[in-house]
Amino acid sequence: MKFVERWIVVLAAVLALAGCIKVDQTVSINPDGSGTLDMVYGMSEQTIAQLEAMEQMAASMKQEGMEVEAESDSPLDFDEAEVRKKFAEKKPEGVQLLDVSSESRDGWKYMNVKLAFDDLESLKNTEFFEDNELTITKNAEGNYVLVQKLGSEEMGMPAGPQAGSEGAQGMDDKAMQAMATMLSGLRIAMTVAVPGEVIETNATQVEGNRASWVYDIDKDPQVLSKLGGKEELRLVFSGEGLDL
Repeated sequence: MKFVERWIVVLAAVLALAGCIKVDQTVSINPDGSGTLDMVYGMSEQTIAQLEAMEQMAASMKQEGMEVEAESDSPLDFDEAEVRKKFAEKKPEGVQLLDVSSESRDGWKYMNVKLAFDDLESLKNTEFFEDNELTITKNAEGNYVLVQKLGSEEMGMPAGPQAGSEGAQGMDDKAMQAMATMLSGLRIAMTVAVPGEVIETNATQVEGNRASWVYDIDKDPQVLSKLGGKEELRLVFSGEGLDL
């Protein structure tokens, strides 16, 4: 998804600062197709301070007429006011910002963002899902099939590799293990709560009507290959009594 692509680009800078990212995202779909997006993302406070210092330095260099590389368009804002400002400026159709809050614990800062959306198409209007291959269709059995594709051929990977050709998929075990060590602590959990019984899914965890795909680099060094490749999240749920 677009969000994953963009934070991976940001990781290139984060790597040098010995920091990493944690993301916990939950999309809850109601029987009428509307729903909510609950997202919690975190980064070490030390890394945030260093990144902010880098941004200030880049801004200063631009003012002095010096050429600097373009800043990455990261969806990870750690300022509540800035999150609200960006949402108000973009005003995504069919989406409402319900809550933004932050907290610090154990040296990390976490942002909590909650949105309400009219339908999945509206969800694509947010920066977390824009240009995202997210679809929901009804199959011949009358059940719903939700598919979300990760990765793209244009996606930037840390330290140079590009997904889709040699990229993360072409990294040997030794290189992948080295990258995993540098990115220790990286964890992304994507959960979908659906209004019908889960019939089939390739999720790593299923609990009731909730399916989760968890990418934890400390447990699986191949996480970068999955996120940088063409991973497809798939979920089939009962369409009984539903008309999405």
